[in-house]
Amino acid sequence: MVVGRIASLSRLVFVDGIKRRALVGLFLLALLLELCGLFLFGFVPRDVSRVLVDYVVTIGWATGMIFLLFHAVQVMGWGEDRRVIQLLLSQPLSRSEYVVGVFGGLFLLLLVFNFALAVVGYAILFVIKFNVPDFFQYYGLVEYVLSWIGVVAIELFVLSAVVVFSGLVRGGFGVLILTLAYYLISNGLPVALEFFKKDAGVVKALLVALTLVFPNYDRWDFKGAVVVMGAIPNWSSLLFDFSYVIIYCVVALILSAKIYSLRDLQ
Repeated sequence: MVVGRIASLSRLVFVDGIKRRALVGLFLLALLLELCGLFLFGFVPRDVSRVLVDYVVTIGWATGMIFLLFHAVQVMGWGEDRRVIQLLLSQPLSRSEYVVGVFGGLFLLLLVFNFALAVVGYAILFVIKFNVPDFFQYYGLVEYVLSWIGVVAIELFVLSAVVVFSGLVRGGFGVLILTLAYYLISNGLPVALEFFKKDAGVVKALLVALTLVFPNYDRWDFKGAVVVMGAIPNWSSLLFDFSYVIIYCVVALILSAKIYSLRDLQ
């Protein structure tokens, strides 16, 4: 059964990631950095609550990006020394199933990483709020959860790019360079749009069209809403933004499967 084969491959990718010492070390380092938040507030002169929330959520984002740029790229990259892909893509596992299965396993790893860091981060912020309540005039649990969902959404964009690029070029280094370029372009497009905001010409239209491929990650950055009452976006806007994430990932998987079907493994 197709679903069973995809689930089995996803489980293998997930277990392999859990067993890797480098990923365990990365996770422990992220936990240690979050625990440092218990001592950080003593060095911040003002707006402590916002700084602490930004610090905790940014740790999760940074951990996810390191995971994607090194582990996910290594898993997806086609190298001359990686003969396992020939075995995985042999019958009865198709190339489309391989793409979806590996994507699912890496996504599951991201979810576990972010969930654990989110729980620890919430505990740290709660302890600080309980002991020094003056620092937090407002602390929204829904907004906090939403901020982590936004982090996962941004990481899903990058993971989708990794999967597509892994079919276009051979070797982890090439995939890494393309992924970095993708991320930098996504961050640079809003600046370019701001520069051409008064221009109604072809350049602005082209930049707007490029945002469909290189999304503006600020739309999924909800850290500032955690400590401000009523700053959460309306639900229609959230539904549109997260529906876009799902559609983006589906299109990326379809494109990747098509690319993989055309590639020669030799």
